[in-house]
Amino acid sequence: MNINQVYQKDNLELLSEIKSEIIDLIYIDPPFYTGVDYSEFNDKWDSMNAYLQFMEIRIREMHRVLKKTGSFYLHCDRNAVFELKLTCDRIFGKENFKNDIIWNVGSVSGFKSQVKGWVRQHDIILYYTKSDHYTFNKQYLPYNEKYVKKMFRYRDENGRLYRKRRGGKQYLDENPGTPLGDVWNDIFSFQTATRAKEYVGYPTQKPQKLLERIILASSNEKDLIADFFCGSGTTLVVAKKFNRNFIGCDVNPNAVELSRVRLKEI
Repeated sequence: MNINQVYQKDNLELLSEIKSEIIDLIYIDPPFYTGVDYSEFNDKWDSMNAYLQFMEIRIREMHRVLKKTGSFYLHCDRNAVFELKLTCDRIFGKENFKNDIIWNVGSVSGFKSQVKGWVRQHDIILYYTKSDHYTFNKQYLPYNEKYVKKMFRYRDENGRLYRKRRGGKQYLDENPGTPLGDVWNDIFSFQTATRAKEYVGYPTQKPQKLLERIILASSNEKDLIADFFCGSGTTLVVAKKFNRNFIGCDVNPNAVELSRVRLKEI
């Protein structure tokens, strides 16, 4: 098994070839329990038990190859989140569950808006670590221009903006912004951002900004990132962009070819 490669094979087969505790960060966007037959893959299952058996054996292997300092992100939706949470609690330990991140996908229009009841508007990302010693680089949303003009109204002899605080000055260049919480409202899915330049039309493609946030928070340069359901390759593209190593895998030959093309374009 070589790094910085995309493999076309069952991820369980690839996982069996990987040594224990060598990966720093795993993000997966696996098949959801939706019952939908997409053009690129089939998301239909015989039962919830069949789906959970498929997922559990793979998550156990991912836990094995993850470093003790590593992090694991599982992207899912309401159809199986509670069952997957219990599965991950058993494998990682409930004490290593850190957050359920709510990603507001931004769109309440189209066919799904006709549903009787509340319109689905978010995905869930379950975030686990393997131990209490893990990489995390706090992420911030930059202050908007109006806020800066209102709050940082003073300028020192060197031209640095600051605001007055009890006990001294607080400089703008020493405050990166507002710390991010576990509800993400600022990144739109391609249901909303249909004209985004990065969109290649893959049915479950995720925005690069979403993966940038996860990768920058839970890894450092030269770390090894893995996505065992890599789809259109967004995780791998972002890993390469930010000087991380990567491993990608998908059973769909079209997805693997698309990932390789996108990686070559960087």
